[in-house]
Amino acid sequence: MSTFNIDFYELAFLAEACIPPRPIARSMFWNNLTSVYWHKMSDAERAHLFDWMNKNDCYKESLLKQSDTQVFHARFDPDNQYIVTTNWNGRLEEHRVFKQTVRESDGESTERYYTGINSHIVSEYITSVNKFTPKREY
Repeated sequence: MSTFNIDFYELAFLAEACIPPRPIARSMFWNNLTSVYWHKMSDAERAHLFDWMNKNDCYKESLLKQSDTQVFHARFDPDNQYIVTTNWNGRLEEHRVFKQTVRESDGESTERYYTGINSHIVSEYITSVNKFTPKREY
């Protein structure tokens, strides 16, 4: 399949058109913003898209109700970025993550550090958590 390049503003307008809840094709793009396109953006572009979306009333409303929007918000929020160091079998690794609070089956809330939409780091392997402040200049 071909790859198409679009500029930041086209991406931002497309993101606005896909704010949840939307039909499946739009929701797939929305999830890709978090799982695929986040990795292709600079820190400044991520911060700019976050600021852009937070000016949109539909986004604000969706943020109150839609878990996909809450995940996007947590991933792109410049004030919710961390570097987590893990130790697995003696091997130290650093991961760029975002923090999200989840409700457990027993009703308790737990903070987890996520690397993607459905991927979090198991707390037993975490050796340190450091706040990361990305550059916001665009």
